[in-house]
Amino acid sequence: MPSSRLLGKMAGIIRIVFGVLFLLAGIFFLLTIFGFLLGLILLILGIILVASGASARGDNERITRQQEQTNLLLQQQIALSAAQANRAAYPPQYAPIPAPPPAPSAGERFCPVCGQGNLRASAFCAKCGKPLPPPP
Repeated sequence: MPSSRLLGKMAGIIRIVFGVLFLLAGIFFLLTIFGFLLGLILLILGIILVASGASARGDNERITRQQEQTNLLLQQQIALSAAQANRAAYPPQYAPIPAPPPAPSAGERFCPVCGQGNLRASAFCAKCGKPLPPPP
């Protein structure tokens, strides 16, 4: 038996044992006049521990199933990503048409070094970073 499975079963058993102990202590204190509130608290705590211990017995199988499902989904995602990476480019008749470059407007200035069009208020070229001459 793997150690994680054994630990999972032991956790459930330990919760049940403590739950029964709290139930017995709760019943004992409920019978006394002074310990009524303590007995009520111990009874509630015992019921919760017994219930959680009983439900913990199937945790390992549930966790194993969830891990298997997660691994399957990850394998499918990896296969889909690989298929998308290897797919051919657009066929020529469906290839996107590139947008034409914007026409320079009357308010632009051109860089004397690289010829890049810049806004009229620019002090430096947007492409090469060289200072622009003062506007005319």
